[in-house]
Amino acid sequence: MTLPPFPRCPTGLSPEQIARYHEDGYLAFVDVLSSEEVQGARAALSELAHSLARSREVRKKDGWWFAGDSSLYMQFEPGYEPQDADTGDLELKLRKLQEYHDKHPHFVYLSTQHARIQGVLTSLLGASPLLFQSMALVKPPRIGSEKPWHQDNAYFSVTPLGAVCGVWIALDEATVANGCMHVLPGGHAQGARKHIHTFDCEIARDRIDPSGAVAVPLPPGGAMFFHGMLPHQTPPNASPERRRALQFHYRSAGSRIVERDEYDALFAEADGTPASCAAAKK
Repeated sequence: MTLPPFPRCPTGLSPEQIARYHEDGYLAFVDVLSSEEVQGARAALSELAHSLARSREVRKKDGWWFAGDSSLYMQFEPGYEPQDADTGDLELKLRKLQEYHDKHPHFVYLSTQHARIQGVLTSLLGASPLLFQSMALVKPPRIGSEKPWHQDNAYFSVTPLGAVCGVWIALDEATVANGCMHVLPGGHAQGARKHIHTFDCEIARDRIDPSGAVAVPLPPGGAMFFHGMLPHQTPPNASPERRRALQFHYRSAGSRIVERDEYDALFAEADGTPASCAAAKK
């Protein structure tokens, strides 16, 4: 099942759109970025990936590649080593680029100054939303890995739980075939679900029924704004087309980042069992 996104993204949401976000846990729009802004984001993503890979200090730790004391990280599809690649192959094996929002002027603009993005966030989170995480999510043709069902708040430690909003922006046509976002509408209102570690951090299979999932295909420049408690996933890329997306996470100005023990008591199942990814590692 698919639900169409709104055709136009405003700089401020209507009461009906805000109500829909709180009911479904997400909103999607077709035209958040212009074609020029999409092209700029693609070029900036390529520039940062190649710059990091070419660094003489690039090294691997816990599955991520980084250089020196930079906070910019890359992750590739399993079995790939960037030192062995030519420049064309690198982008076709890239899986993630993390904490890039302040590493290029175009990403600074998109993450902190873009009128539509900031307008929607202010409608949902209140004035002066705080950016606290960025990740570029790439699914190379044919080999793009699945991201299993999860709640983003399982990775964080922000309180209150309703203070987090993710923004997922398509840089290519995002389709069911190449791994567009899938969500469980209304699932954000059902509390924390136990997460476990398999090849990734994911919701335990007996804690979720994906039969009610909906796909959220988007054109380049389309975006989805979603609640930090919303269960979502992206399937593998079975197509010959690459699928690139930017993702930013924001929290409300009045929210707090707390210590892990305090968060484990908050992001927990009904019986009090901690449900976060960090708790799953213990």
